[in-house]
Amino acid sequence: MNSDNKTEQNVLEMLKSDDPVLKTETLYNLSFEEVDNNIVKIVIQLISDEDKSVRNAASNFLIQNSNPLIPASVIDFISSPDISIRNLAGEILLRKGVESLDAICKRLPEIKDDDDIKFLVDILGLIGDKCPEDLIIDILTVNQNENVIVACIEALGNIFSEKGVEKIITFYDKADVLKPVVIEAAGKIRTLKSLKFITEKFKSDDDLLKFTMIESMGEIGDEDTFYFLLSQVESLNGALIWPLLESIYKLKVKYDLDVPFDDRIKKCVLDTIINSEPRYQIVAAHLVTVFDDPEILYACLSIYGLDPELNEVLYDKFMENKKVILSRIHTVIDNCNKYLTAVLDLLQNILLSESEEINSLSRIEKQRLTESLSKSLTNPDEVVRISAAELLFKIDPETALLFIDSMINDENFWNRMRLLDMFIDLDNPIIMEALDKLAMDPEEMVSEKAKEMALRKQYLTN
Repeated sequence: MNSDNKTEQNVLEMLKSDDPVLKTETLYNLSFEEVDNNIVKIVIQLISDEDKSVRNAASNFLIQNSNPLIPASVIDFISSPDISIRNLAGEILLRKGVESLDAICKRLPEIKDDDDIKFLVDILGLIGDKCPEDLIIDILTVNQNENVIVACIEALGNIFSEKGVEKIITFYDKADVLKPVVIEAAGKIRTLKSLKFITEKFKSDDDLLKFTMIESMGEIGDEDTFYFLLSQVESLNGALIWPLLESIYKLKVKYDLDVPFDDRIKKCVLDTIINSEPRYQIVAAHLVTVFDDPEILYACLSIYGLDPELNEVLYDKFMENKKVILSRIHTVIDNCNKYLTAVLDLLQNILLSESEEINSLSRIEKQRLTESLSKSLTNPDEVVRISAAELLFKIDPETALLFIDSMINDENFWNRMRLLDMFIDLDNPIIMEALDKLAMDPEEMVSEKAKEMALRKQYLTN
């Protein structure tokens, strides 16, 4: 027996061992390249091993190895009563991608169990290759099981089967449960027939169905769809406004069309900014860039900090409208939302870019702003507290000095250190008192720095 045969025999013995640790180590040590068919056959059987580590190691090997026996042999395990083994077989077939297609397509016509048919059709859809579209259409034509029908329609949508559109849309009126599935699949397949079908069915009373239709029209619509969606602005409300605005924006960008920024669109933008989720708020923010409406700018200010992309879109618009933002920002600070740090950073940037802008505020507006900042000095977030302190000293040092005790008693050591930096250019008896108190700080770095600053200020005074 030559050395290669001995090695193969040793591997086979280890894989047949009763020791799960040995089997797992052996599997991970196997090469993913050239491995004998006998070893591959044994590894395939190990995906049903009692030990989870062995099953995972076997799965890892089978996914990486290119032996053509693997997909056809793994399919046998999709009928396992153990759902973990069934799912593992599915994962192997899916991860092997197009290598699995031939084996699945040959086996599917032979399978009688609807659950197994659905399972394999789902995998074909997730692999995403178009080659099995005829087989999926054939199954959709003859199979009466609702779960299989859903799987076939979804798979044809996922592989963008233009050939399947005709068959897919015939199922729309067969059952209510199929309607959203049909609309979503047709919406993925970019054909004029799909678009015409979805537009014709838009009169549905089902809001969930309309939601899916609107999203689909945003993906596959044309210029006529853009104007059709605009015509729906007044008649739709609630959560339907959000995908409507998103689809209008997508088609605007795609076809370089102009959105009429009238009261109808303003209402949509406001509703989306205030009530929707980040995905739709970002779209609304893009549309805001052509509005200079104070009400819309304020609504955007209330969600600033929610998302980095959203911040990027809104920042330039805010900087173009500093006076409007400065006059309303105190309300957002008062609301103390979880994005307050971003709002305070925005205020810092406004003051850095144009420090005199603060003087454009009326006495009442400035007072409201300083009151809001002073309330933030006790915020649970240490970043908010020190940002508020810095802003108070920049905007109104005299007001800031009224709250000096709150600042020097900040529980965060680094905040007290940064506070000392703010004192450097200030000459006031209250500052000297604060330095005397900080000279007694339990943190040595704070106390030493306070003592040094106090001596320097005394020297400069004398």
